[in-house]
Amino acid sequence: MAKYDYRGAVHCHSTYSDGTGSVEEIMAAANDAGLDFVILTDHDTMKPKQEGEDKWHGSAMMICGTEISPEKNHLIAVGEEELKDVESMKDLSPQEAINAVNKQNWISFLAHPDHEGVEKFDVPSRKWEDWSVTDYAGMGIWDLQTDWQEQLNRDELTTDLYTDFARHLTGPKDETLNRWDELCQKGKVIGLGEITNHNYKREYEGQEYQVFPYETAFQTIQNHVLLDEPLAKDYAVARKQILDAIRQGQYYISFDFWDDPTEFVFEVDNGVDVASMGGTVELGEDPTELVAMLPEDALINVFHNGKSIHEEEANEVLIEINEPGVYRLEAMRNDLTWILSNPIWVTGEPRQPEVEEEEEEVVEEVSEEATEESEAPADGEEEVSDAPADEAAGE
Repeated sequence: MAKYDYRGAVHCHSTYSDGTGSVEEIMAAANDAGLDFVILTDHDTMKPKQEGEDKWHGSAMMICGTEISPEKNHLIAVGEEELKDVESMKDLSPQEAINAVNKQNWISFLAHPDHEGVEKFDVPSRKWEDWSVTDYAGMGIWDLQTDWQEQLNRDELTTDLYTDFARHLTGPKDETLNRWDELCQKGKVIGLGEITNHNYKREYEGQEYQVFPYETAFQTIQNHVLLDEPLAKDYAVARKQILDAIRQGQYYISFDFWDDPTEFVFEVDNGVDVASMGGTVELGEDPTELVAMLPEDALINVFHNGKSIHEEEANEVLIEINEPGVYRLEAMRNDLTWILSNPIWVTGEPRQPEVEEEEEEVVEEVSEEATEESEAPADGEEEVSDAPADEAAGE
């Protein structure tokens, strides 16, 4: 069981590309929000890394990645050393860009895959279109910008879409989660939470709004990385800890705006080995159990190969599983997704579920009663004595 939970925001833009905030302003907001790390993804550039922004800023660390940004098929990339030739990667095909990122040992994620844009505000779609690609680490499964912008397609807009935006969010798109489930059955695809935040200034009904202030966005969709050891104080070591865990899928996505999900646990235990998120475990000879623990009650839904197999309102779940496949969990609070686990992959042959001891006793009792009834004489029949003939005659 991983003991240390570190929260971070992924997919954020600064004045190094089309964001409105400096790195100093962004990291001040990250510290105020209690984040442990921010993955900066300015478009097609390594300038933040080249200028030394890859470091601790107070108690939060900045990890400089990039967003490779052709017209469609945006790719988030993050790694330790500088990504060479990043400026020209937007001119590559999606598969070529993924290959170029992998060649330099960076991690790639398909960004905001179902972003539709907002026609009435001339916001173009930035969805992912080339689903023939392979060898990427994962994909965005919930994006703050995608979710919020979809609310702008309403016939009537009100100012609380800006001032109280969290109450208008609807959660991850079904089509995104369905596609993710399908891909996970073919191979390992890690889910990522994105905020896609630029802190844009927008005017509505004569008043200017920020969409969204960094300090606000940093309290919404977060990625909670789980480590077996505390985060190192040395920056390079700590960055490697975070990126290694992300590469393995050892984290969960959450909406932290109202409730803190820290202490969430999701594991599969086969009696010998235990797998946490991003891991693989084989069905055991002993019962294999799926375990989930949450800090608060929530509507918990467990999925196997994309289909719900268990739903209940609780703060913990313990169920026996007997089928190989991909298992993940969703939890809801305040009528909105609260926690999205990364999957656990279960291998091996299907096994018969264990029959509880009490159930076995009931089966035996029923069987004995049935035997006695079958041996008893039917109505109107005389019971045949097993006694010797002379004894039966009264001699």
